[in-house]
Amino acid sequence: MPFFSSQGATIHYEVRGEGPPLLFVHPPSMGAATFMGQHELTKSYQVICMNARGHGQSSNGKGTLTIEEWARDTYNLVKELQLEKVIIAGYSCGGSVALEFALNWPERTAGIVLAGGFPEVSSTLLRKEFETGIWIAENELMGLLAQILSFSNSTNKEHRRAIAETVRHVDPHLVASMYESGLEYTCTSRLPNLRVPVLLLYGIRDWYVHYYQYLFFKHAQQAELDVVCINSVGHQIPTLEAHAFNAVVERFANAKLPS
Repeated sequence: MPFFSSQGATIHYEVRGEGPPLLFVHPPSMGAATFMGQHELTKSYQVICMNARGHGQSSNGKGTLTIEEWARDTYNLVKELQLEKVIIAGYSCGGSVALEFALNWPERTAGIVLAGGFPEVSSTLLRKEFETGIWIAENELMGLLAQILSFSNSTNKEHRRAIAETVRHVDPHLVASMYESGLEYTCTSRLPNLRVPVLLLYGIRDWYVHYYQYLFFKHAQQAELDVVCINSVGHQIPTLEAHAFNAVVERFANAKLPS
């Protein structure tokens, strides 16, 4: 059960399989359990999942969890594993962590995959979603959040149980800190500096984040951008459409990572 130290926290991570490295970044509250559906990628890749501080068996550190802190923890894990370059796949707000990583350490970034990702929270519905997360965390209703996230992200009982278990035991103060940081975070003005390959993945029903494609194509003109829309799903692409998500990630990784 591997751990490493980063910025005053003891961070738990999982590594499965062998081959070119794929590092997955979960949304707030859900932890590494989010990516059970990505275990099939271990046939060809080294699949790495980190529990952010306060999630799973990772300690709280100094008691905050910002996008910048999370990105630095991720970078320290890449150094710990002595990886030259990685593809980082971020789900939802985990995509902000992937963006921050790529902007700060492009030399370590073979590419980023953003599943329902965004460079800022500037639309009304997405802002409401973050504000709701803050309210739930501040009122310590983690049992309610566990039900919402586990049932909206999986139809598999084992997967639901794993997600719910993580959410119920995560520190609500850290979750509030994460949602607050995600709500205020923006890297839009820095997107012209983004020069790594970017795969934008959106669920066809996830219409309230489709707008953010415009920001990427307007500002990240130095990056190699590709967009794929997945049928029959909304925001929960890696969990509800794992096979489709994995196939697209594998195609992207084959083109960007050395075998």
